[in-house]
Amino acid sequence: MEAQRLRSARRQGWLYLILLAFGARLAWGLLDIQVLSHDAWLEAAQRQQKKRVVIAPQRGRIYDRNGVPLAVNREQYEIYLVPRHIVDVDRFVERLTAIVPYDEGELRGRIARGGWYVRLLRGVDRDTVKRLEKADIDGVGVETYQVRHYPHGDLARSLLGRVGPDNRGLEGLELQYDEGLRGTPGYAIHQRDALGREYPNFSYPVEPPVDGKDVWLTIDIGMQEIVEAALDDAMERTRAQSGSVVVVDPRTGEVVAMSSRPADASEGGPPLVNRAIVDPFEPGSTFKIVTLAGLYEERLAAPGDSIFCEEGRWNHDGRIMRDVHPYGWMTVEQVIEESSNICSAKLAARLGEDRLYEYARRFGFGLPTGLDFPGEPRGLLKRPDRWSALTPASMAMGYEVMVTAMQMAMAYAAIANGGELLRPYLVRKVASPTGAIEYEGEPQRIRRVMRTETARLITQALVRVVEVGTARSAQIDVLPVAGKTGTARKTGESGRYVQGRYTSSFVGFFPAVDARYAMFVRIDEPVGAFYGGTVAAPVFRQAMESSLVTGTVVGAPNLVERMRTPERVVWTVSDTLVDLPVIVDDTTAAALGEFAPDPGQSPLDAVVEPPLSLLGGPRASYVVDVGDRAGEVEGASVAFDPRTHVKVPDFEGVAIREAVVRAARLGLRLRFEGTGRIVAQHPEPGEVVPRGGYVRVKNP
Repeated sequence: MEAQRLRSARRQGWLYLILLAFGARLAWGLLDIQVLSHDAWLEAAQRQQKKRVVIAPQRGRIYDRNGVPLAVNREQYEIYLVPRHIVDVDRFVERLTAIVPYDEGELRGRIARGGWYVRLLRGVDRDTVKRLEKADIDGVGVETYQVRHYPHGDLARSLLGRVGPDNRGLEGLELQYDEGLRGTPGYAIHQRDALGREYPNFSYPVEPPVDGKDVWLTIDIGMQEIVEAALDDAMERTRAQSGSVVVVDPRTGEVVAMSSRPADASEGGPPLVNRAIVDPFEPGSTFKIVTLAGLYEERLAAPGDSIFCEEGRWNHDGRIMRDVHPYGWMTVEQVIEESSNICSAKLAARLGEDRLYEYARRFGFGLPTGLDFPGEPRGLLKRPDRWSALTPASMAMGYEVMVTAMQMAMAYAAIANGGELLRPYLVRKVASPTGAIEYEGEPQRIRRVMRTETARLITQALVRVVEVGTARSAQIDVLPVAGKTGTARKTGESGRYVQGRYTSSFVGFFPAVDARYAMFVRIDEPVGAFYGGTVAAPVFRQAMESSLVTGTVVGAPNLVERMRTPERVVWTVSDTLVDLPVIVDDTTAAALGEFAPDPGQSPLDAVVEPPLSLLGGPRASYVVDVGDRAGEVEGASVAFDPRTHVKVPDFEGVAIREAVVRAARLGLRLRFEGTGRIVAQHPEPGEVVPRGGYVRVKNP
């Protein structure tokens, strides 16, 4: 009996110990939860009961200079699954696929993964969302999100760029100004019940998002559309590999339009390449203004100075240089007009290596323009200590130097505005979400490239290029144009120049006086005709003629007054000149003796400017001012000096247009009496007169 009580007491003792240990463990657990590990357990509970929901900001909008939206935001919908809320999978699949077309097998697989959130489908339209809301299917939800929308489609897309699904800029201006456009996300705290359902709880803190800033560009969407249409026409006509156009305001440096082709702006497509900014190339004869500026600025030459062009063939340092035509004596101005490579090389030698390099630098070559756009290269301009004996002559023709379309546009803009190199810019202003202006773009002067007088003399030469030279297809009837063509042979993978591959370009400004636009056009590897005057200059003309309806030019009274007036007589080239052969391919050119270099030639051997007699395309109008009655005809018998005097050609029996061309080539001016073909003239043919003098011609 005693033994039985003892065993019972022992069992009770163990039971008490167990209960005591359990109580101690429970007390310790409560102490740990309530005191020692309170914060950790509270955080864990909140993770279960609360959900932090990110509130995405509105990405800032992008507008053109006139407030036309170029990039905005559009709301789209995404469907997600909550597998834990799906009780009858078969019934769920049947109901959901009746509204949202989706593969049933894949849908069942996603449900089988379980969980609280499984993303199903993005980009769902609003009608589908309404049908889902009406069906009220447990286990499926809808979220809204913002996507970038470009109201004008692909217009200016290589400039604007793209935005990724995470609201971050990927390319173009969307990348350049991503930090300001993106804004700052906010958040809200939602309550979650035991079943995982979420409810807003307004007792929890809410941090509202800060929307992105709005950006106004310098781009004019009307001009952008004009430029892209002209470039597309050229790409179709020439079947070129690529093309680019830049239009700037030479008075401010604002980029008015910019386009490049090809452009694929499709979602998930290849990167958008803005070739107008990032593609370097050898410019060809458009670079000749560097030599001309240096000569005029250093007073080493004057427009009327004569230089011998070796009758089209010149042995320069052991290398043969050729011109399209066997030019003899020409003035400096005519060298630019005819684009003589031989005389350009001679003029570069007169300027000297150091000064040639200096003026190339002054124009901004070899340096970024400072444009607010990602990926702008420096181009290539070697220092003189790295030049070969042939480099100055090559540079004079636009070889052994790499430039961008933007650099060329700004260089010619410096001529148009009287000698100031400006920094180009794309943003006019930036506004906060409240509308407060935080930034305003303004013209920024980099340096003075040349005197105003030098810029005026170069403009005079560039006007002659368009009126009677290689760029006649860029003529515009109502106002004069200044510009220059360029055609450069391209190198292949071996680094040697390849026959049949060319970069064709034209750069100029309009109007020639008080210019509103400076424009560079590049057509890369055209098929068939390849000269800049045939391929690129018509793009300039088409765009500038169309720009007259935008109001930028015609809205300026001082320009309207300079438009061609009724007193000025207009003749069409086709009325007075016979039809000339048109180059359609390299075989035709070679047959005419115009172009037959070896594939491995250096640029000194490559003739890349067209003869005037072989220019293709429609004949442009030529305007002659017959209202000028100033000056007297001079024709005394003096010793002939080709630098200052010319021999009067025979104008009798020729049409007015042809007479004008002949006179312009020699630097003479005509005074007309009557209309029709010329029957008499004074001074007589062969007489020596000063350059710039007048010749009176009589018409029936």
